[in-house]
Amino acid sequence: MNHRYFFLILIFPALMLCAPEKAPAQSQVQIIRADVLEGEQTPSGPVRKLIGNVELRTDDAHILADSAFHFLELNLLRAFGNVQIETEKNELIWADRAMYDTESEESEFEGNVIIKTREATIFSQRLRYDFFFEIAAFPDRLRLEDEDGILVADRGLYFAESDSAAFVGNVQVSDESQYIEADSLYSRREIDYYELHGNVFLFDIENRTRIVGDYSESDSTGYRLVEGNTRLQRINEAETDTTFLIANRLEMFDSDTLRIVDSFGNVSIWSETYASLSDSARFDDLTEEFFLYGNARLWQDELQLSSPQIDIQLVDDEVDELLAYTRPFAATPDSASGRLNQIEGDSLRIYFEEGKVKRIHVKPNGEMIFHSNDENDEPDGALQLTGEQIIMFFSGGDADSMNVYRGIEGQYLPESPEVENLRLPGFIWEPERRPQRPENWLHPARDPIPEERPFPLPRRYQEYLEGVIQNEGIQNSE
Repeated sequence: MNHRYFFLILIFPALMLCAPEKAPAQSQVQIIRADVLEGEQTPSGPVRKLIGNVELRTDDAHILADSAFHFLELNLLRAFGNVQIETEKNELIWADRAMYDTESEESEFEGNVIIKTREATIFSQRLRYDFFFEIAAFPDRLRLEDEDGILVADRGLYFAESDSAAFVGNVQVSDESQYIEADSLYSRREIDYYELHGNVFLFDIENRTRIVGDYSESDSTGYRLVEGNTRLQRINEAETDTTFLIANRLEMFDSDTLRIVDSFGNVSIWSETYASLSDSARFDDLTEEFFLYGNARLWQDELQLSSPQIDIQLVDDEVDELLAYTRPFAATPDSASGRLNQIEGDSLRIYFEEGKVKRIHVKPNGEMIFHSNDENDEPDGALQLTGEQIIMFFSGGDADSMNVYRGIEGQYLPESPEVENLRLPGFIWEPERRPQRPENWLHPARDPIPEERPFPLPRRYQEYLEGVIQNEGIQNSE
């Protein structure tokens, strides 16, 4: 997903390198009209006072205002009341008050400030704008609207030359497909590169996925990185199952033909039907395949599977089939005695039906311990055997029968105190490590972005909008 304000960070010194190396020349002020024009000598030098329907031009801008003062020796122009400025790049600025330095071409706007560029409209109470370097700084809370959605932040900076922007403090972004929170946000829109820093919260509405972390970045290829205290919560399409993932780092690839989530470092997964631990994991959302790598543990119902790698096939977010290798070990407690039935081999495949183990197939070099019960469901010894292939069949989650093929060796062990503690060489049983249901789901930390603008729209801005609507109506009629 490529969204205009998806990821940013505030790095002002780096952005300043993008500004062109040139020096401004003094801009001349041309008076187009005014109801009243007066001249006055002040301690600051001569001043032109323009009152009523003021219209001015400089080398960089066309200015409208209710009144204006031009301090000739200070190279300073002050405008008051319903100020509107159009820059040479067709950017429009509205404010209650404005100050423009004709020599440095720096300006300040105060009171109900709106700036409109080709890409966005920004609302704030203060704006500092450099006409020469085309840099806009917002020292106060701002609201940015574009065709994709809305962004709000405590302050921000925009560089037109490099089409880059930075916002810092309580950053929020919202559109039809996502909602975002972060401490700061940085963007190079010309290359579709975005970053988020600090207390990151991402809500992918389309994929029903929420993510938190310390840092995130994305680019135009559909790649997204999230790292630092990373957690992911995903709700299935039917909204009947939730998956919760914790890892040190997430990498996501999202395109029309690919939707992959890779997780790295102490990966812990919990869902309504299974849980797992591993060093890293990969999830293919399109094929519903899960891959656990490195010291993998999987718990499904009463089954625990341990293996260097486990490949899982999900169907409607439930485990349907899995393959484990190399030399995996599986254990499941007998429902009557609680004794552990065990099986291991060079590879192990498990099939499930309605969330229960249906069949376990081990090959080659299979080994098994199977505990039996008498007619009163009391422990009654165990069967220990090896074979090239072992297939165990289950009914209602309990081992029911088995087939063993080629190279069969084994023995029946009568009931004794030692039988309960029989263990295969690769024995692993760690129910205490099974990830538990998280106490808290992932939620935004801030209130939703208000639908209304932060202040009443200035008169000249409303007139501009009315003109746009009229022009669109004329074009549509043609």
